[in-house]
Amino acid sequence: MDELARQVAQAGLAPSRVVVLLPYGALVAEARRAWAARAPLASGFAPRFTTARDWAAALSPWRPGSDDISHDMARDALVAAAWIERVVRERLEPGLRRELVARLIGAARQLAPLAAAQPPERRAAWAEDRRAALAATLGSAAAQWESLVASLAITWAGSSAYVTDALWSPLAAPGADADRLLCLPGHHPDPLAEALLAHWGDRAARLAWSAPAEPAPRVWACEDFEAEAQAAAACAIEHLNAGRAPVALIANDRLLTRRASALLVGAGVRLRDETGWKLSTTRAAASLMALLRAADARASTDEVLDWLKLSPAFPPLAVESLERRLRQRGVARWSAVPLDWRGADIDPQRAELQASRPLLLWLKDTAAALERSGQWAALQADEAGRQLIGVLRLGEGAHELDGLGEAAAGERGAKARWPLTAFAAWVRDVLEGAVFQPTVAGAPQVVVLPMAQRLGRRVAAVVAPGSDERHLSASPEPDSAWTAAQRALLGLPDREALARAEASAWAQLFDGAPVDALWRRHEAGEALLPSAFIDGIEPRPASELLPASAVPAGGTAPPAARAPALLPERLSASAYDDLRTCPYRFFARRQLRLDEVDELDTEPDQGDLGNWLHAVLRAFHEARGDDRPGEDADRAALDALAERVALDMGLGDEVQAGGFLPYRAVWPALREAYLRWLWPHEAEGWRFVAAEAEREQRAGRWALYGRLDRIDARRDADGGESFVIDHKTESRARTEARVKEPMEDTQLAFYAALLSEPRLRAAYLSIADTRGERDEPAKLIEQTEVLAARDAIVQGLVHDLDRVAGGAAMRALGEGMACEYCAARGLCRKDFWTPSTDGVQGLP
Repeated sequence: MDELARQVAQAGLAPSRVVVLLPYGALVAEARRAWAARAPLASGFAPRFTTARDWAAALSPWRPGSDDISHDMARDALVAAAWIERVVRERLEPGLRRELVARLIGAARQLAPLAAAQPPERRAAWAEDRRAALAATLGSAAAQWESLVASLAITWAGSSAYVTDALWSPLAAPGADADRLLCLPGHHPDPLAEALLAHWGDRAARLAWSAPAEPAPRVWACEDFEAEAQAAAACAIEHLNAGRAPVALIANDRLLTRRASALLVGAGVRLRDETGWKLSTTRAAASLMALLRAADARASTDEVLDWLKLSPAFPPLAVESLERRLRQRGVARWSAVPLDWRGADIDPQRAELQASRPLLLWLKDTAAALERSGQWAALQADEAGRQLIGVLRLGEGAHELDGLGEAAAGERGAKARWPLTAFAAWVRDVLEGAVFQPTVAGAPQVVVLPMAQRLGRRVAAVVAPGSDERHLSASPEPDSAWTAAQRALLGLPDREALARAEASAWAQLFDGAPVDALWRRHEAGEALLPSAFIDGIEPRPASELLPASAVPAGGTAPPAARAPALLPERLSASAYDDLRTCPYRFFARRQLRLDEVDELDTEPDQGDLGNWLHAVLRAFHEARGDDRPGEDADRAALDALAERVALDMGLGDEVQAGGFLPYRAVWPALREAYLRWLWPHEAEGWRFVAAEAEREQRAGRWALYGRLDRIDARRDADGGESFVIDHKTESRARTEARVKEPMEDTQLAFYAALLSEPRLRAAYLSIADTRGERDEPAKLIEQTEVLAARDAIVQGLVHDLDRVAGGAAMRALGEGMACEYCAARGLCRKDFWTPSTDGVQGLP
């Protein structure tokens, strides 16, 4: 301000005839306050503090043309695609095309400041010179796509108009709108500001910043990411408690800054984030993308459920019920969901967005689909949702995209027909390129900003987390899209220029405010060194900011739950096995009815093989009955059923089929193993009675129920005899271990208790892939003492349940493998137990 006042007075100009170009927009209010604070100039007109972009917009409103760089991703993505397809005649693979579009936009935006610094009439010649000079560095055939992107970026930047072009017009000529131009530089060179200074000649001058204070930060060393985020928040709160506000929180490490910001907001701090975050990460974007993913004809069940949960048009209880059924059955693809399970409105709404159409129709129909699903009102009520509607032109403004990209050779223009995948990719790119900055009510106490924009800001303190070698390098790496030689040819800053700018930004952090710099010693298991800017300064431990509180050593007592009122009156074999294995597991799963949520979109596993085989054998025997059509007929019937059942279970669709291939590969061996067991078994007089047979019996006041894989029967001289058979596809050793101790095997004894026949046999039929082993592929593993085990298990079940009903404690008594894969392990907290001393007695 001193230098500005001197130059204004020396030239004898009215302050209002002086334009002062600032490096970024947030400085405008700061500069006006600083000028108004000068006592001699407290009244009268002030110089015009502005940025080049705002000055040009005030002189002449600007709208981008159909091929201009607009810095609006919705437009630029269409124009970039048109540029690519003008020169690439063959149809590109969608992934490659999207990558080329993204790289072209990035390269063109880097060159845009250089092109804007050229007068419009000389811009084409500038581009031609740069393109010719760059051609010598892009001659390799291996660099085909890099050459294409570089050449198109220069052409696009050189042929584009810019909002600042008004500064080259007579409206902004020296003496027309202003009599003097002063430039206050930022850390990075500004090509346009330098060009305007040359254009104005002796009517222009630079202003200089005052010398920064000597760097003397407090340096805090933290152990890891979370410790650094907490320490950064603690530093900011310490300054606020001392009356120092606002505090600048420097965004060196964006992820860390987000975490520290969340901690501060959670503590009630008013925080304004000037860096913002990608619009694609907001809930509004997730809601829209959920609709587009669910609309795909190949959508997974998870994708459709995600959309249903975000759509007010679908009742939450109905969606929850549907999800529970789908998870129990393990339906991974929506196309495999039974028709009678689907809601009446789900598929019609999805179908509305499955046909190809022009972009402008996509925008209109997407808005209508959001309205039908109830999502539109939620978007309009949300700040990020309103921005999303605006950047995508879902409400008004779609006509702005009309005609963009139509010059492309092919069918990618705005009036060409886009498939859903192309439209969804465009939406994703637009949301990735838009920045969301939430508004804050009242004066902010903490302001998140880039280090370069600390320059000239009035802040009471500065907190700079991420001051490590990775996030605050003293020698930043230039953008890898250009080589050092290409950067020199184009006029882009090299490593040395970037290093100078970084050093300047670091020095200006200390402009009259205390600075806290933080870094962490470790990240992702690797050591992390401090930035060269703070190397050599003795760090203080972050524990001084976050003093440790005394926590008594010790664990948690083993649980001893009692819930007789929640005891179910009907028990299955697996429920009683839970009680015998671990009473607390029974309490968690059967009394509290807690269980793990089944995954939907997973690869088929051994469980799917077992379910598939059970369903195939059931269908085979129910269709075959007592007939004996012959070996070839049996093989053909099993093969046909195997295919049909796989399709019914969703294991034949394009996604699941690949994962199920290893199991289908062993099907011929399993089929032969089963038939070679079945035929001799039937020759002994056994006949099929029922499969998946539901049975129920009483045991005292308790009801036992279950579903038996298979019941066979035969008659001999002693009368009738029944045979309960349970199919197993697990390892042979595990099945054989089940029957070693008859009184320990719950399943067959429980199944026997469901049948009242006096003559009864029970066995596991192990059907396993035993290729390379001497054991037979299908083997009947019989429980020879099943009747005694049945009587013992009924007596034990009544005794145990009566004790639970009487209030016995349900202790966690599982051991070994029973605990290793227990769904209730996190609830009983066995890993954190201390020896119990309460003397409570539980089930033995």
